[in-house]
Amino acid sequence: MNFKSLMLASFACAFLISSGTAFSGVQTCGPQSQKTGQIYKVNGSGINLMSVPGSSGKKLVNEKATAVLGSTQYLTIDNSTTVKEECNEAGWSKVGVTDPDWLKDSHIGWVPSKALRGQIKNAAGQEEFTEADFVWDKKTTPYKKIIIAGVNKVHKENSNCKKIDPSSAYLSSSKGTAKDPVFYVTCGEGANTFNAFFAKSEIEKGQSLSAVKHIDKNTAIQKCEEYAKNNATHPSTVDFSRFMDLAVTEHPNGNTTVISSFTAKNSFNLELKYNIRCLSNASGLLEANINEAK
Repeated sequence: MNFKSLMLASFACAFLISSGTAFSGVQTCGPQSQKTGQIYKVNGSGINLMSVPGSSGKKLVNEKATAVLGSTQYLTIDNSTTVKEECNEAGWSKVGVTDPDWLKDSHIGWVPSKALRGQIKNAAGQEEFTEADFVWDKKTTPYKKIIIAGVNKVHKENSNCKKIDPSSAYLSSSKGTAKDPVFYVTCGEGANTFNAFFAKSEIEKGQSLSAVKHIDKNTAIQKCEEYAKNNATHPSTVDFSRFMDLAVTEHPNGNTTVISSFTAKNSFNLELKYNIRCLSNASGLLEANINEAK
């Protein structure tokens, strides 16, 4: 399994087992606590959420993960999470995860205050990512400066990457060369998640990493219709729907999906209806498929 597959599998597993209910006995902020409401990043990984401030407290159990895996699992946070500090006392902070969103309801507890670090922001008020926000291994460590600069550049210049996960940044296995490697970082969330790519040479030359421009919608529709005609037994009989069944969707990664239908005569000279789906970008048609309508 390659790194990307492993990361996706780990993410899917984490989503499944991290959404359990937090231990109910979390100590509230008392009169001796200093209330803050500050947003922090996290240093390191595997930091346990505790029931009370202090190492003598109980580690909060991830009940759903425990049930799934058959052994006791605990709620933890790491440098891929952002937290809000409710209060602190005696070197401990009561926090709740704010990002990723699906951990908000479960990951609440006390952690050592030294595990938290402030967000760094540029003059425009946009977050700047540092080495501590990334996950490093033998493949990415030699390119630390390039990756950090690239992810910050993508975050700043790509309008579709306002939501970005620096811990996902990695070396692409399908793009680039040994002299000019290409990296990617995951942007967006939910159905709009995609990988934004950048090359070592692009960062060194200061090239723009702005969002990819979409193909003109009419052009995308036209290319889809052309595909239908090119794959019909009798192209001249193709009647492509540009109104009733037509749907055009522009995706954050620069691709555009066209879904429609058309009628055409088959080899028996019978007119049948077909559904068609096409995927295009500024370079042209990427893929398409046709199925007989039922």
